[in-house]
Amino acid sequence: MQDMPWSDVEPLQYLNGDLTSVLESVHALQGAWKAVVSANDVAFQEARRRSLRRHAIETGIIERLYDVDWGVTEALVAEGLTADAVARVADGAVSEDVLELIRSQYDALEFLTQAARDGRDVSVSLIKELHVALTRRQPTYTATGPTGMVFQATLHHGQWKSQKNHVTRPDGSVLEYTPPEHVAAQMDELVRLYQSTESADPLIRAAWLHHRFVRIHPFEDGNGRVARCLTLLGLLKYDLAPLVVDRRERDRYLRCLDRGNEGDLRPLVRFFSELEIVALRSELERPPVPLGETEMAGGALAVLGAGIDRLRGLQAETGAVERAKSTEDLAGAVQLRLGTWLNGMAEQFGVMLTGIDPLARASVQSAMPPDERARFWRWQVVQAARSVDFFANLQDGVWWTRLRLAALGQELRYLVFLQKVGRGETGVLALTVYAEMLSKDADEGAKQEAEQLIVSTPTETVTWIYTDTPEARWQSVVEVLDATLAGALHKFTSALG
Repeated sequence: MQDMPWSDVEPLQYLNGDLTSVLESVHALQGAWKAVVSANDVAFQEARRRSLRRHAIETGIIERLYDVDWGVTEALVAEGLTADAVARVADGAVSEDVLELIRSQYDALEFLTQAARDGRDVSVSLIKELHVALTRRQPTYTATGPTGMVFQATLHHGQWKSQKNHVTRPDGSVLEYTPPEHVAAQMDELVRLYQSTESADPLIRAAWLHHRFVRIHPFEDGNGRVARCLTLLGLLKYDLAPLVVDRRERDRYLRCLDRGNEGDLRPLVRFFSELEIVALRSELERPPVPLGETEMAGGALAVLGAGIDRLRGLQAETGAVERAKSTEDLAGAVQLRLGTWLNGMAEQFGVMLTGIDPLARASVQSAMPPDERARFWRWQVVQAARSVDFFANLQDGVWWTRLRLAALGQELRYLVFLQKVGRGETGVLALTVYAEMLSKDADEGAKQEAEQLIVSTPTETVTWIYTDTPEARWQSVVEVLDATLAGALHKFTSALG
């Protein structure tokens, strides 16, 4: 790359290209989300807190402030940001200092959520308040002196930088941020231009604000964390969910920012849109409401009665029957397409593999509800759903398609799942993938012997709502299948010898 000098903030330009489909997907899912989720619901509030806890953890990992094991992360998200949650994870270890930093970042998100509820808009004063809240537990930052010496400098909370903070990219080129003497004027202009874009789609506005804020880099440290919070503020004001950029998406996130530096904001808009779909889908989980004292005091019969009442309530929701029927028809139609695509790939794979092993085989199998086989692969289904942060509705089973490759004593199982999202009939359908490998002598039922090769990441999924057609997301399906299958095949062939 060439050196990139700093530049004045530029207004949001018209973005042409292929954004219409993904933005329509977001707003269609938002409609389904509003139909089944109440912002005052206890279960929704807990789902929102989990989203904010995940953001609080991952935003620091993205910046390399600390590292937290994935298992520990899941415990902290599910149970709360406590030392007890860490202790309950085998080999879990997070220092109290790191926990305090994560808690301060969570508190900043709570502050941001309240700001959105109060109708506060982006302003210079809000940005400075946000920086103070995010970094209050961070006394220093890593700085580089004029001679190249790295040292710990005092972090001035809520104050614009007083020294240049340009960065040298891995290829040696320099990315210049706004010089200190121009920061105040550029931040005033950023806020003014942002307020003039209210007619634009919230996700486009969020991506523009995010990128332009990062290009200014107004603070000594914490700029990425502030930028991601500003993105959430813009989304929350329009009844969208708080998206999370997690460690698995870091490289793509940075690539999208670099594309923005080159003048193309579309990759960042698409990236945020895909993460917003994940966020909305996650909040459809609606975990069961905790039992009250009356049910607990009433014993087993009272507990069972409360559970049955909850299930009846889900089944009786307005439009539940129609949503269920439409979702099932949609899943069946998508699965037919999946079968055709994977059978075509299997034929080609079989020919190629017999070149190294005459006994090599490639086959495709599938099942759908109400077939009992639709309940196969339960463990893999749950793992795939957890990986992208939503509840796997296994009441009737799932629509699954399996591509099996066997060669040189190894077996690859590449699984594509179509599953309903959330408890009850939300009308939302998600595609996830999971791939595993095992030796040919392994017992079919011995799942513990299989090695996980691939599991969906947040942007390696596809989501439909019950009013969609299979064609509406098919290009996205092919992109996910091609990318994940390529990754699985690379690991599979590497293990052959």
